[in-house]
Amino acid sequence: MSPIVFGITGTNGKTTVSYILRNILKTTGKKCGLIGTISHQIGENEYEAINTTPGEKLLLDYFDQMTGSSIDYCVMEVSSHGLDQGRVDKINIDYAGFTNLTQDHLDYHGTMEAYYEAKKKLFLISKRSNVINIDDPYGKRLFAELDRARSVTVSIEAQSADYFGEIEESAITGSKICFYENGNKMGNFTVKTPGQFSIYNAMIAAGLARCGGIRFDDIKSGIETMDGVPGRFEVIRGKDEITAIVDYAHTPDALENVLKTASEAKNKGRLLCVFGCGGNRDKDKRRKMGLIAGTYSDYVIITNDNPRSEDPLDIAAEIEEGVYDTGCNYHVMLDRYQAIKSAVALCSKGDIIVIAGKGHETYQIIGNQKYSFDDRETVRTELEK
Repeated sequence: MSPIVFGITGTNGKTTVSYILRNILKTTGKKCGLIGTISHQIGENEYEAINTTPGEKLLLDYFDQMTGSSIDYCVMEVSSHGLDQGRVDKINIDYAGFTNLTQDHLDYHGTMEAYYEAKKKLFLISKRSNVINIDDPYGKRLFAELDRARSVTVSIEAQSADYFGEIEESAITGSKICFYENGNKMGNFTVKTPGQFSIYNAMIAAGLARCGGIRFDDIKSGIETMDGVPGRFEVIRGKDEITAIVDYAHTPDALENVLKTASEAKNKGRLLCVFGCGGNRDKDKRRKMGLIAGTYSDYVIITNDNPRSEDPLDIAAEIEEGVYDTGCNYHVMLDRYQAIKSAVALCSKGDIIVIAGKGHETYQIIGNQKYSFDDRETVRTELEK
């Protein structure tokens, strides 16, 4: 018997939602496969994720493996590229979830409208229910354009939503949420990761689980036993109360969410940001991300991300325009290892370093070469020194 499939799409949050949902489903005692940005996990087998959403042939192979292994559920991140290229056309997706839509991948889609239309395809091919974050402007539009009979809403702003989350407590250690279903209070759960974006991720996972018939007690347990997702607001603590936060944020919206949350936690310390932008990708977001980094940070180090075949100096210069306009102190250091090392050396007691863009990745692509590199290992080593 084929697994029940949950497909999740959106610009930011797909990976975290998928990990939370998988943890909820595993709490019920069922077996759950995972296909996404970090890795593809089928039973005891784990495969490297070359693409967030694999090609059609590999996907069908994965589902054959899941069926043969009697896996009950599969949680899958569905990218706009995967939808546009028809990679999931032969997959029976039962439930679809929408996180948000902000600028990304315009090098591929050209316009935000084309990007939105690619994402929308998931909700037209899903078989059972669509779970939509209507606090996002594109989510509100998506819900209005979909079949109401099989679409439900998630919100922390509109109490009339099918799944409404009331924030009872919010701190740097996380948030306590009261979860309502169709106006009825189901109970509370605590999200361990700080920030409003973390609340949305948990709410969307909870909404998808409820649509799939999962009891609230299992949802609560699944959310509260989540210790975090690799490279997603991953906190690494060093000596002298210096803290590093490693995050995959590589879009303006994601970077702003992470820096805003980190700035609220810095107390009397400073916030340092180390980041770059990928080469051969959406150039329009570089200056915007520079503006965001300079607005929220006390000091910015512009460095390489995955420059690929672009000139790293050109990428840095476009980011620099944005940082410069904010008046924030900064410098450019293209060697990512030296940039992280420099950030740690600049830190004093109580400071926070946000290292953004690569998150869980264990490599760096410069030119046509792929080199081993891990932000988390690098900053951990430097903090220990």
